[in-house]
Amino acid sequence: MENISGSMPMTDSRNAILGNIRQALTAARLPTPPAVSLPSIAGGPPSAASFADQFAAELKRLSGTTITTHATDVPELLLKLVTARNADTVLAWSEEHLAVPDALSSLRRAGIRIESGELPRGTGRAEALRANERIRIGITGVDAALAETGTLVVMAGPGRPRLAYMSVRTHIALIRMEQLHPSLAAWLTARPDLADVLRNRSALTFISGPSRTADIEMTLTVGVHGPAEVIAVMIRDD
Repeated sequence: MENISGSMPMTDSRNAILGNIRQALTAARLPTPPAVSLPSIAGGPPSAASFADQFAAELKRLSGTTITTHATDVPELLLKLVTARNADTVLAWSEEHLAVPDALSSLRRAGIRIESGELPRGTGRAEALRANERIRIGITGVDAALAETGTLVVMAGPGRPRLAYMSVRTHIALIRMEQLHPSLAAWLTARPDLADVLRNRSALTFISGPSRTADIEMTLTVGVHGPAEVIAVMIRDD
């Protein structure tokens, strides 16, 4: 075919471009990677106490609060937190799922009503939901606390209602030191049984501080789709 424009035919142009690419690839050399030295861990791996400090710092950045106490002081601490917020009713997980077996004992003695948050199926469910949504304080355990991000990991299921950490104004979470993990990856590595456990749970939730919602104008509102206040109670072993 005659090339009327006098320019290089399309086939020749394509071959020239591909030839230039091949030549460039042949001459290309990857840069030498930089030398990387990992910091040594003096004195062995980080302690649970260092994870606790990191978790508290990260949660504070997210506008959450961490309180460290002994197991024996938890019942009175919970009573103090509840009465300071003028509440006469709380939503709470079953004590078998809390970090301290008698955590709710002082609340009971003070006449604070403790609701389970369990909803009936069928008739009466809507009424029960409306009643529970009026309760402002929820008390739960956790399945893990992630130091890297100040995140609480909670699984809902029998005796562990979601309402206790989703519908309340203030969420109080009880954490044992052994439930602290440096990161999400570390927790997942430590829980090879997670898939089996989740079969008996209705939800897995990651909570990083109080609920925050922003509109298109970037107006931030706290507590719209979850608690406006998150309090992590870290329970010391010593």
